[in-house]
Amino acid sequence: MISWEVLGAWLGAALVVWIYSFVYRDNVFYKFAEHLFVGVAAGYSISLALDSLNRVAIKPLSTNPAVSWHYVIAIILGLLMFMKYSKKYYWLARYGVGVNIAVGTALALRTTPMANIVRQITATILPLWTPDPVTTLNNWLLVLITLGGLTYFLFTIFPKKPEAGKPSLPYYVYRVLYTIGIYGMMVGFGALFANTIMTRVGFLISIYLQYLQPNAWASITAALLAAIAIIAGIVMGRSRK
Repeated sequence: MISWEVLGAWLGAALVVWIYSFVYRDNVFYKFAEHLFVGVAAGYSISLALDSLNRVAIKPLSTNPAVSWHYVIAIILGLLMFMKYSKKYYWLARYGVGVNIAVGTALALRTTPMANIVRQITATILPLWTPDPVTTLNNWLLVLITLGGLTYFLFTIFPKKPEAGKPSLPYYVYRVLYTIGIYGMMVGFGALFANTIMTRVGFLISIYLQYLQPNAWASITAALLAAIAIIAGIVMGRSRK
């Protein structure tokens, strides 16, 4: 008898092959895998939301309502959001959405300046001279590339080169920082892109070792079905023309 583990392994191998079949051409098996993924993800998200509601609000209210009575306000605001499906009481949904947006905005304004401004500045203020030469080099690169990147985006301030005579010192300093910012961002974007490619390749290798290699017949069967679907799509497309 086929166990659930074997059936799940076959299904996993088939879904991997069908998803990657979109690289060549759209087909019915890719659409099935895509719709299955979206449906399972939506169902899983809903189940997590209901479980969180049960653990955070309903259970505390049922066990100790005198302490957890304020959860009723959050439940009512959440239920008001469903009023948007009613033509008569559509306006009630604005209260739930408004409170949600207001709380989210307040939290963002409280945490964003500290995370994206203050901590970024403090992380850039480093000693330029240390006993370790590697640390010294890293600190210099971090400070110079940060100043160069900021200089690159200062579009309103740009020292002009004089038409005649020697350029001023601010012009030279600006041009040096400007160039450092350009090359620093190019290296950073290149490293980020390379890291992304390495991560995707690592995922592909892990998928191959986890699903495709141990289930060779499932992978071959799924590949044949995807190939048949692609060929059928090509033939049907030509016949329609």
